Amino acid sequence: MAINIGIFICGCKGAVSGAIDMAGVEAGLTRVKKKIGAKIFHPWLCGPEGVSLLGDSIARHKLDCVIIAGCPETVHRDLFKRVAADSGLPPEMVIRLDIREGCALPHGSDPRGATQKAVNLIKMWNGQARLAEPYKPFYEDGNKDVLIVGGGLAGLSASLELAGAGLNVVLIEKEPFLGGRTAQLNKVYPRMCDARCGVTFLINRLRENTRVKIFNLTEIAGLKGSAGRFEADLISRSNFIDAESCTGCGKCAEACPVLVADDFNFGLADRKAVYSPWSPDPAGPYIIDRAACLSGCDRCVAVCPAGAVNLRAEPIHNVARIGSIIIATGWKPFAAEKIERLGFGRYGNVITNLQLERMMSPDGPAGGKLYCPDGGEPGSVLFVQCVGSRDVNYQSWCSAVCCAASLKQAIDIKTLYPNVRVYVLYIDIRVTGEYEDLYSRAQEAGVVFVRTSPAEIMPEPGGRGLLVTGEDTLMGRTFKVRADLVVLATGMQPAGVPGVIKEYIEGTDRGKGEGQLYSCGLMSQWGFFTGHKQCFPFEAMAQGIYPAGACQEPMDMGNTVRSALGAACKVLSTAGERLELSPFVPVVDKAGCDKCKRCMEECPYGVWYFDEGGYPVPDPLYCKTCLLCVGACPRQCISTQGFSVHKLAGAVTAKVKETGPGEPHVVAFVCENDAYQAVLLAARMGLEYPAGLHVVPVRCTGSCNMVLLREGLPGGIDGFMVAGCRSGECHYILGADRTEERLDNIKITLRDIMIEPERVIFTRLGVRDAEKFVREAREFVHKLKEIGPSPFKKHV
Repeated sequence: MAINIGIFICGCKGAVSGAIDMAGVEAGLTRVKKKIGAKIFHPWLCGPEGVSLLGDSIARHKLDCVIIAGCPETVHRDLFKRVAADSGLPPEMVIRLDIREGCALPHGSDPRGATQKAVNLIKMWNGQARLAEPYKPFYEDGNKDVLIVGGGLAGLSASLELAGAGLNVVLIEKEPFLGGRTAQLNKVYPRMCDARCGVTFLINRLRENTRVKIFNLTEIAGLKGSAGRFEADLISRSNFIDAESCTGCGKCAEACPVLVADDFNFGLADRKAVYSPWSPDPAGPYIIDRAACLSGCDRCVAVCPAGAVNLRAEPIHNVARIGSIIIATGWKPFAAEKIERLGFGRYGNVITNLQLERMMSPDGPAGGKLYCPDGGEPGSVLFVQCVGSRDVNYQSWCSAVCCAASLKQAIDIKTLYPNVRVYVLYIDIRVTGEYEDLYSRAQEAGVVFVRTSPAEIMPEPGGRGLLVTGEDTLMGRTFKVRADLVVLATGMQPAGVPGVIKEYIEGTDRGKGEGQLYSCGLMSQWGFFTGHKQCFPFEAMAQGIYPAGACQEPMDMGNTVRSALGAACKVLSTAGERLELSPFVPVVDKAGCDKCKRCMEECPYGVWYFDEGGYPVPDPLYCKTCLLCVGACPRQCISTQGFSVHKLAGAVTAKVKETGPGEPHVVAFVCENDAYQAVLLAARMGLEYPAGLHVVPVRCTGSCNMVLLREGLPGGIDGFMVAGCRSGECHYILGADRTEERLDNIKITLRDIMIEPERVIFTRLGVRDAEKFVREAREFVHKLKEIGPSPFKKHV
């Protein structure tokens, strides 16, 4: 506790002293003697003379805590902390109090009220300062283990980055091959390089890294624990051929009598039930698709010279103990057969853009040759854009990559087959940055662009071609084009998140109710993990779980790698050898804790767990320090070094006076991120509100424990205003929502003890809602005047 506090009041070169009677402030503080080592007034404390005075006073009076009343904390923050540090005072023992925007500017027409409010605030801040202590550094070893779900481009990129940083990586992929959709592509824009090149490089680097364990044919079947101490149950399906024994001779595939559609080539070719999933994968031996096998067939067993085939192999269960998880489950193409008028699935020469990728790939069904599936070589190719995308009947979002992908494919066709006519039917061409060059190159190559969404695709009567009809919206006329091959640019959909992870994140396995990701805006209505895009794009509500790649939103390969690196950075933030913890990490006083689990239930991020004694504790590496747990604890036994209920109580219980005859005394707890910015803006705009409203910024309104209100009103305070973030804008996801729920409950309690519930209001303010704040402050104070002063005032 601070035992020798210094109070420094700055005139701000007239900005404060011009509206506040400094002599009146001094007179109002005459009785504030306990633990006060110095009370100093200065016209310009941040000037050279004031800085020197501050440093000298700290040393001369041996002050262990300083209150600087003047401009807001964000102004000259580093200056005052540096002066304090030079004088041997820890920076956290410099407590700033805003009486410029807090008193002088909004109450210029009420100098008496502004002066008394300044005195009140200094007393309130002094009440908090008495409980201030220097921070004690605490350290925690970082987590070195991470699970990455998905072996596509995002998963491979994140794995390599994290393994290179010294982390132990478990990479799981449900398919028999690595590389995801990228492995199925031919060329990559804008350089037209081979898509396999980068993927093969990543796989080779990962295979040689001893910190990386790769599991194909593996899915996550269960997840428990919390950030920093996850336990993931992994199930690996058998490939029924022992990889170590297999020589890769291929005799098993030759003997297999079964042919099924090859899903790797999107049905353009067939494969055996025994097949090699992807030859460039260094660890891709032959595997057996048991679902396609004939009953009783064991020809592969009979012909295998190495005895590597085991048709009775069972799935393998493993448990991964990890600190963090990256979700990199990727995307899947829109099912084009849903749009019947476009003919996919009915006409063989209507294919998708991904089928064209496989067709044009050197290792594709035709060795990279352009052909019509129904036979022959095409003399004309027509691309249809936005198939499924930007359509309220299917998926209303733009898939971001389709335009550039079609331009790339059109350029490739014109380069290899100059005499082939190429058409692109588009709604809008959406290419940005350097990709605009693709549009120019396609035009120069002779690609014909028609702005339309085709009405119908039908077979040519008496011919082998296709007739495409529609309306050219630029020319204002209908058209009909004959094409030998039609390519549908299908949109991107999220491939989906493993159910156990989704349940864990949403909290359904912890009784929090389904759909929180949607209601909090962290998952779009279409299933993408959008996160809080402006501030926390990698947040998935449950800490330690981070999305990467196309499960966040439709994106090309470049943005996929960027997204993967961003997710890797989030993992690395908790992976150091020895990390210093935030002073705002909560600590539970076990002597007062009754293990009610309220803190665990109200934490938006799921970072709490039970220690060996059965007490709830947060993981300090993953805690977001929102302090909702402090506000939730019914026994007030959760605190931090930088914030506690008792410190706030020091402000609430301070002995203050009315700012004017009959003026209610109001305490306003406001969110420092949004609502407080609106309060500051109101002052700077010259907007006035009643001086009796005393603003106390807090980390999040969710950190305000209701005991402050329940005991503050009987203590003589006339009313409480609590101002949180606007709905959906809380930096801590649920902070303002939790506060609103608690206030609804506290009003019932107030009514039971014969206190008017109207003495407490909750409002939501954005950073620019200055006028709304002033309006609601005036209305609230007016309402309190109608109700009358607190009946407890005369007893205090």
